[in-house]
Amino acid sequence: MILVHGLGEHAGRMMPLARKLSELGYRCRVPDLPGHGGHGEDAHHGVIEAYLQGDEAADVVDRIQGMPEALQQEAKKISAQMHQRLFSTSFEQIIDRVEKLALWSAIDGNESGVPHYIWGHSLGGLASFHAASRIDRDPACAPAGLILGSPAFAPPAAEQDLMARLLTSQAYFFSSMTLLRPIAALQRLLLRGLGIDGDGEFANEAVSDLPAERLLHSIDPLQNHQIPLCFAGRLLPWMAKARSSARTLRTPVFVFAPGYDPIVDPSGVRAVTACLQKSFDPRRPHLLDIHEQMRVHDLARSSCGDSIVTRVHQWLQGELGG
Repeated sequence: MILVHGLGEHAGRMMPLARKLSELGYRCRVPDLPGHGGHGEDAHHGVIEAYLQGDEAADVVDRIQGMPEALQQEAKKISAQMHQRLFSTSFEQIIDRVEKLALWSAIDGNESGVPHYIWGHSLGGLASFHAASRIDRDPACAPAGLILGSPAFAPPAAEQDLMARLLTSQAYFFSSMTLLRPIAALQRLLLRGLGIDGDGEFANEAVSDLPAERLLHSIDPLQNHQIPLCFAGRLLPWMAKARSSARTLRTPVFVFAPGYDPIVDPSGVRAVTACLQKSFDPRRPHLLDIHEQMRVHDLARSSCGDSIVTRVHQWLQGELGG
């Protein structure tokens, strides 16, 4: 199982899910996406170790806060460096990374006779969806199942004022053209000056209904709380492409999302899943689970997380098939 994290996050954020899945017999790969995580620095190792050793979110919080101050500051510097890299990171690079991971996993799976799967959260869900679409028709490479948690198929429904919308649109347009990227850099400076480069406080409250998970999200020094809007703008064309890709995707897809999502608009999830054609595996039909009572983004880290893992496991084992 390849576990693909969301925007601004890192591999450690998926470690608790990996632990639950490993208890069910899955071997998990948990990568850092381009522009996220770290490169094996001491501080990077320290944060990942906290997630590996902490049984609960509160325990991870204690372990991170117990790290030496120098390592915590180093981790924050790593996060700042990754924030800068996002300005020059394309979403194509992120899809490519997931696709390569899927191909490597397919090689291991074919040699051992074990099926391989992809589980993507939010941005990771959008990237996993497009990566799977590229290899969907090759039975030697395609994953046996695709699990998408709150996939970013539509931008947030929250309204922006006119100035924010104008600057965001211009930053996206300039960033998409090589000769105009210097202008995009000036545009990004203006976005920062107006204080609309990101919204970390909102994300902390929106991530989970569990207080310990919210606190962990806010104090994690590798968590990028300021997302460049020009990078977020680069996701828009891929959100639009998701519907057409869904019409040809045969890989079994399990999608779960909240009734209301403050980070991505759930209407995108409904629209894309409505375009899915028949799954090639009758034991694993395409499935959409909307948790109407939930109002947070990361359901796997929320109060319904255990029930979601159980239901996904049943689907992967063919127990929810037609």
